[in-house]
Amino acid sequence: MRLAFFVLLLINIVLYPFVAGLVGGSRDGTEPQRMSRQIRPERIRVLASDAAPPVAAPLQAPVAGEPAGCRALSGLVREQVDAVAARIREQQIAVQLAESEQTETTSWWVNVPDLMSRQQAERKQAELRALGVRDMIVMADPVDPQKLAISLGLFKTEVAARELLSTLSGKGVRSARISPREGKAGRYQISLRGPVSAIDALLAGVRESVGDAEPAECQ
Repeated sequence: MRLAFFVLLLINIVLYPFVAGLVGGSRDGTEPQRMSRQIRPERIRVLASDAAPPVAAPLQAPVAGEPAGCRALSGLVREQVDAVAARIREQQIAVQLAESEQTETTSWWVNVPDLMSRQQAERKQAELRALGVRDMIVMADPVDPQKLAISLGLFKTEVAARELLSTLSGKGVRSARISPREGKAGRYQISLRGPVSAIDALLAGVRESVGDAEPAECQ
């Protein structure tokens, strides 16, 4: 019995280092060491079970019940219109922009209007020649193509047109008149519609871009 006791004691002494994990050779190490390498506690973050994912902040919306308005800017060149549109787009301002190209008087036309036929136009030409008028041409009336007109001169200034009309009147011509001719001016009008506070903020931000253009109520 004593011999058997010593044999079992010897076996336990020999096996203890292996059972306790004190001997591992080239293996990954003891269980606590493997866990420390796998878990890396410094990278663990605890999330609350009811935590929601982050949501991007919404764009600023118009205040409910805020009055809407409309302002117009006239006489702008293309670059100025583009600058206002870019401001609205970049700042995501709740304002709608509409644009239209403006027209203006580009010339003044001295003419005898409202001739209903070629025969009437030729009779009127004969009358004008008898009064000493030489420079004229028969053409379709730009306002009403169904009618003819006798063109007596086209001028870039109203002053020059009135000088010719005065000369013709001195010769006895009573049927001539001055007609302003409209044309594209390369200028634009924009209307801005939206909450009044948003329009005011936009106009303050583009003050330097639009120069001397003054905002007015939309027509």
